[in-house]
Amino acid sequence: MTFKQRVHSEIIKGAAVYKSVFADFDYLIFSENFKNKPYYIIGAAEDNYSHLTGVNSLLPAKVFYGKCLDGSLSESDFDFSSKNRSEKEVIGSVRKQSDILVEYLLRLIC
Repeated sequence: MTFKQRVHSEIIKGAAVYKSVFADFDYLIFSENFKNKPYYIIGAAEDNYSHLTGVNSLLPAKVFYGKCLDGSLSESDFDFSSKNRSEKEVIGSVRKQSDILVEYLLRLIC
């Protein structure tokens, strides 16, 4: 399996978990260490998912996420290009992000 195929597979798997754990929920976080407020309400929007993957896509963020959810995202829908970084740097970043994303999401559902 190529790196791009692995990333493609992980992005699609991760989208379903992201939806079941984050996109449909808000979380109330309390901490004595917060300085401005005693709590924060956090949530994740559908258009945040593409950013978490680290890949570049010309698709609008919500369309990218929708294609991930329904399994119709193709490998041609994303790449590893960036205006500010080399493809090698982006691939390194995607590798780290995809490993962390999958590991984190798996922990949440297990």
